Amino acid sequence: MRVNHLNNNLIKIDKSEVLRYLAYKNKDIDEETDILLNESIAELKEISELKYVYRIFDITENNNNISFENQINIKSKDLTEILKNCKKSAVMAATLGFEAEKRIKYYSMTNLSKAVIFDACAASCIEYLCDLAEAEIKELAVKDGCNITFRYSPGYGDVPISHQDDILTALNAQKLIGLSVTDSSILVPRKSVTAFIGFSTGNEINKINKKSCLNCNLFGNCNFSGEGENNCVR
Repeated sequence: MRVNHLNNNLIKIDKSEVLRYLAYKNKDIDEETDILLNESIAELKEISELKYVYRIFDITENNNNISFENQINIKSKDLTEILKNCKKSAVMAATLGFEAEKRIKYYSMTNLSKAVIFDACAASCIEYLCDLAEAEIKELAVKDGCNITFRYSPGYGDVPISHQDDILTALNAQKLIGLSVTDSSILVPRKSVTAFIGFSTGNEINKINKKSCLNCNLFGNCNFSGEGENNCVR
């Protein structure tokens, strides 16, 4: 089990990425929006509590049933395909903490424009935090002579979000990073992510292991569908 609490100075929020989340699509932004964006980035850097935890599991598969040392058990064709060359998988959880969520709720009542922009900044920030965790996991995989798959979260494809509770329990995430889940399987705080990253022993990463709109459960009902594989905001 590995836990990391990061210094907020490490946060990198790409303004162009945030604008893409806001569906600006290469359009110039007005001065007011630019001011709100800069304010939101500065606030987020000040209040976020960057935390992630992950654990490397031995995995077994039988008839599309994947067992993570019998602590997480998932029946999924998609995840089976992704992990087909894997004997191990990292399971990770990351969060920005409660203060970011409180700030979004506050602005939703006092300044709706800023709430939308702040939410987009937080989405970019949690993605960046997950990238940091993934880079650390990749280092371990390379030392083990493996490639990694891309991270795949409950809610993608045929992996239901109902597995969130098992994931957090296996990671002791509530104690270690303050992350819990509601009865309806929503992560709390909401700006949080759980994901699987396989340690692949194959010479080539499976086609499905490349991020693609076709692999997403939101395909066909998303503003970014059809814009290319690197435009996904999941």
